[in-house]
Amino acid sequence: MEQGIFNNTYNYLAESFEREHLKERAFEPQSLLARRAEAFQLFNLKGFPSIKNEDWRFTNLNKVFKEDYQFREQQATFPLVNEPIPGLEACKIILINGKIVAELSDPLPEGVSFLSTEAALADETYTNKIGEIAVQHDNAMLGLNTAFFKDVYVLHVRAKTLIETPIHISHHFTGNSGPAFIAYRLLVLTEELSESTLIETFHSDPQLPVFVSYVSEFSVAPSAVLHTHLANSASESLHLVHHREVEQFRNSIFNNSNLSLGNAAFIRNDLNCRLRDSGTETNLLGSYVINGHQHVDNHTIVDHQKPNSNSMELYKGIMLDRSHGVFNGKIFVQIDAQKTNAFQKNNNILMSDQATINSKPQLEIFADDVKCSHGSTVGQFDEDAMFYLRTRGIGEEAAKRMLIQAFVSEVHSKINLPAFRDYVSQLLQNKLETDNLITA
Repeated sequence: MEQGIFNNTYNYLAESFEREHLKERAFEPQSLLARRAEAFQLFNLKGFPSIKNEDWRFTNLNKVFKEDYQFREQQATFPLVNEPIPGLEACKIILINGKIVAELSDPLPEGVSFLSTEAALADETYTNKIGEIAVQHDNAMLGLNTAFFKDVYVLHVRAKTLIETPIHISHHFTGNSGPAFIAYRLLVLTEELSESTLIETFHSDPQLPVFVSYVSEFSVAPSAVLHTHLANSASESLHLVHHREVEQFRNSIFNNSNLSLGNAAFIRNDLNCRLRDSGTETNLLGSYVINGHQHVDNHTIVDHQKPNSNSMELYKGIMLDRSHGVFNGKIFVQIDAQKTNAFQKNNNILMSDQATINSKPQLEIFADDVKCSHGSTVGQFDEDAMFYLRTRGIGEEAAKRMLIQAFVSEVHSKINLPAFRDYVSQLLQNKLETDNLITA
């Protein structure tokens, strides 16, 4: 194992696991403590991934771990972004550095519950599920979270319920006592014949850096429909590794959008969808507009395991300055997954000679009666479109903004929640205007 520059944080975590962390978690069920110990053994063996790891080939953690991250008590001194999304009626849940702020959170409608760490760990139904959906295997970063997460929350949607009001989890991060390491989890269980919407937004202050390990596990029961949306508008202080694992059962539908439109220095999104039964449908949308030295890496897996399932995946990105984007999308069609329809596309625009995109769409098909396609494009703006706008009196800066918005609108227009779609458009407009990304 080569830790190199990771040594400070790695040594701190390795030394604190048995000396402090396990003792602090003594109240947990033995089954969960055993799962933590197993996960720590994996992390202790493999350490933080380097670019020698194929899944991290284009994402170098060296720059992230120049800081000495530790568990630290933080004070939320920055103005809390607590304004609701304009025009959206939603039940908001506020998390600051992975901890719920009950007095700022809303009561939930009948048919859905949100359990805090204490309540979740008191129920075997939930503790047995933690780490059962997102199984670490040889994934050291997932093992890191399983070993060290301090808080876990459960969102549970009951059977045969239509939750018309979206649940909005607002994640806020602050680091003012030194570079902080934050690890927490979310477990989402939707029962049969339910339909619900979960929105997650990410915010941070521009103070000291924060490294966040966030794992979310989803179980979508037969004939359930779940819509999920993530919008990251955090500042450059945030370094986020998010692993989302989804299991779907017969005739269920899972829709997910993942939008990186802020200034976070480093984002790694792992999204794995396991379509475990027939009749399932999965739709994945993503957009990323990055500048400066931002790094955004989207890794996705869509695993078709049974017949008659459908998936659609569309990610679009724009890279400016010295930013670096990564897209690695894998579609598996297992031997029993006949009559599968799977579509995947990743389109990118480089607006600087120094910007980089590594795009790698992949198909692995073991069935013979399927319809699958995948593709990737990398290019620059259409000069004809630019000329058309300029000849109509539109300045170069405004024209570039319009073309950026038009390019990602193919993704944003597919979001089925109008108020959230407008919010995303405003985030994009704010980024283009506030950061002076486009110069004539």
